[in-house]
Amino acid sequence: MGKVRPSIVKRLAHQILQQYYDKVSLDYAQNKKLILEVSTIKAKHLLNRVSGYLTRLAKRYKKIEASPQQSQG
Repeated sequence: MGKVRPSIVKRLAHQILQQYYDKVSLDYAQNKKLILEVSTIKAKHLLNRVSGYLTRLAKRYKKIEASPQQSQG
């Protein structure tokens, strides 16, 4: 079974992914720095959860984005 995440974590991660897609990285530490720059999250625990989920989303979406390019070439 997967991890259960609060809706606030999912909502924040999706909003950041939509607004800053070109800046989102596959690296957790870089995403954590991005979240510190673009949001007002003060709680360390929430910051870590959002950056972790954002990294997971980025891996999923960027893999889908790269997949059609590999099958054509």
